[in-house]
Amino acid sequence: MDRGLCVVQPYLPEARGVDSPTLVITDNTAADGLFPVFDQVFTSMWERSRPV
Repeated sequence: MDRGLCVVQPYLPEARGVDSPTLVITDNTAADGLFPVFDQVFTSMWERSRPV
């Protein structure tokens, strides 16, 4: 597991018929960026999840 790298494909609800870009984001703790945003979203969803 690499805590400094994530691969995301954001959902674009207003862009029907358009492929969503896939992004590879590295954690740069020295600057603001997308990594903390996606990390927060993932962590929130992971904590709310239940086994199926």
